[in-house]
Amino acid sequence: MKGSMDEHSDPLNLGSKDCGQTNAIGAERRRHERFAVEGDAEVLVAKGSQVFRGRVQDISLSGCFISTRARIRMSIGAPVEMVFRANGVMLRLSANLRMVRFGHGAGFVFQELSPHMPQELERLIEELKGASRSSRSLE
Repeated sequence: MKGSMDEHSDPLNLGSKDCGQTNAIGAERRRHERFAVEGDAEVLVAKGSQVFRGRVQDISLSGCFISTRARIRMSIGAPVEMVFRANGVMLRLSANLRMVRFGHGAGFVFQELSPHMPQELERLIEELKGASRSSRSLE
């Protein structure tokens, strides 16, 4: 995204740099904390040139990783539409391909969430945070 944004026009912080993932010099690049999740996903590449299915492996407020054995034939930045179900929540999101791990899956960054999607996504993340805290306290 170009131009400056304030926290009200970008509630999910999609315009900021990534944090959590390190780059070549060790700086954080992912924007939001990731949470393990299990869910089914279907990804439609723009203009219907490819459809693949997979499992949502992890998710954050700004993106997700979908594991699949499908051969992903698209370039970084390619727009997609995805639908997935996780923890009883169904989400339909626009995203862009961020990275591909051949034979394993692909990472996506969410784009242009519809008005109700931020709340649904935040609700899912809050559930996953609670589950993560519970499992850590049992250790």
